[in-house]
Amino acid sequence: MRSEQHEVLKQFLEDVDEQIQYKPMHAAVNEELRAHVEDKAEAYMEFGVEEKAAYEKAVRDMGDASAIGIQMNEAHHLRTARPLLIGILLLTVLGIVGNLIDRGIGIIELLDSGYYLWGILVMMIVMRYGYPLLLKHAGKLLLLFLAGGGAWLVCRTLISYLLKASVLKAFPYMLYSPSVVYGIIQLSIPAAVILMYRRRHKGLLGLWPVGVFLLAMVYISVASYMTDYTYIPMLTLLAASFGAVVYMIGKEYLPVEKKKGMIASALSFVLLLALWGGFQGEKFSDNFKAAVHPETLASSAWTDAYNNVKIRNLLGKAELFGEIDLSEEELVRYGTAQWYYEDGPGVWKGGITEDEDDFKEYVAYRMQFLDDPKLEEILPQHYLNNYRFTWWILKYGWLPGIVWILLNLAVYVLMFYTAFHIKNRLGRLMAYTGSLALSIQFLLYLLGNFGIQFGAFGNLPFVSEGLVSITGSMVMAGLILSAYRFDTVMTETA
Repeated sequence: MRSEQHEVLKQFLEDVDEQIQYKPMHAAVNEELRAHVEDKAEAYMEFGVEEKAAYEKAVRDMGDASAIGIQMNEAHHLRTARPLLIGILLLTVLGIVGNLIDRGIGIIELLDSGYYLWGILVMMIVMRYGYPLLLKHAGKLLLLFLAGGGAWLVCRTLISYLLKASVLKAFPYMLYSPSVVYGIIQLSIPAAVILMYRRRHKGLLGLWPVGVFLLAMVYISVASYMTDYTYIPMLTLLAASFGAVVYMIGKEYLPVEKKKGMIASALSFVLLLALWGGFQGEKFSDNFKAAVHPETLASSAWTDAYNNVKIRNLLGKAELFGEIDLSEEELVRYGTAQWYYEDGPGVWKGGITEDEDDFKEYVAYRMQFLDDPKLEEILPQHYLNNYRFTWWILKYGWLPGIVWILLNLAVYVLMFYTAFHIKNRLGRLMAYTGSLALSIQFLLYLLGNFGIQFGAFGNLPFVSEGLVSITGSMVMAGLILSAYRFDTVMTETA
């Protein structure tokens, strides 16, 4: 008689299953317990006990089925990283509040921030289903991202040609938005990490598909128009990938000697950075100067270099508490750039079009917005999206601004804390790399808010406005939460 036909064993397994909340674990638990019962039953039968009685004794020896089920549920249960989840939700709420403070409180203004609620929904769905799906389709996703990057390159090249031929008078911004670029590149990171891990037994040379992918993304990012919009996404991708390899070497996931492996991976990272920067030549150098020495390139108030100079100057005047103390005349002169190009050392060399080359024309243009000057009107364009921390410091003071920064920082600390409490090695590696990617983006955004902006602005995860920005951040956060959620119920090869 097969063990499945023994009613006593069947009832025992059903009683165990009742206590296990995660139903997909039932089959694995049943198989394990059935094997134990069969071994015991065979031992009894060897001493002459009838088969049915042997199974009854073996089941009785196992102990109380409900108690075993509870123990199994504790060992194999879905779980939620509540501190991290609460932290992310808090940042999201503060993002909504920041929008409402700036735009006014009303139904229309609240609806305009609906993408935050969409982002929360996305995060919850990904947390519930994301990690198992990612394990199953990681390779296909990488190919999809590479194909998407190639299609993006073709579109950019075509539009660049049409612009030069004057067929088009303007470009579709969404194709070049750093939010869109970052959304594409960011989501390729966990897929690349899974591919790295699954090829770990081949050593560093086994990571060549990821190396090819990174080279392709470097080429795609520099091959055509407006390459500075890819700076933060590419820095994030390259640094996060390098961090993943270093972690794998440090944890001995890769069969390489640590010192040699670290040197080889560091050299590869530097080579990729050199290729990325070298392909862009003077453009890359100018963006670096604009971040480090912006006064050397602040040729007009239309440049990011000028924004860096102005942000540094304004932060130097911020109060410990309360809004920055500027007279109406000072507000006007900041709003028209006269503080720098007339009163300061700046030399105006022209705007972005011939009609705005003359500084007086720029001042006249800006004056129409400064009848009743306010702080918000002298900050760089899109200040709420790009300068959340700067705005908070200038509006409420250094101390509230530092608290706001530390609150954001705490969420990234919680991410790493959550990642390192995942027992499954692949899940921990993926969550760690995702945390690293989001933290790099936060750090680059923070530097930009202190007047060290490199290339086009990125996004502040969970807070910075925009559908793509919020969606991308929430998908990555959802994957981290999902890896933690499925930690005790899934294997690395699931």
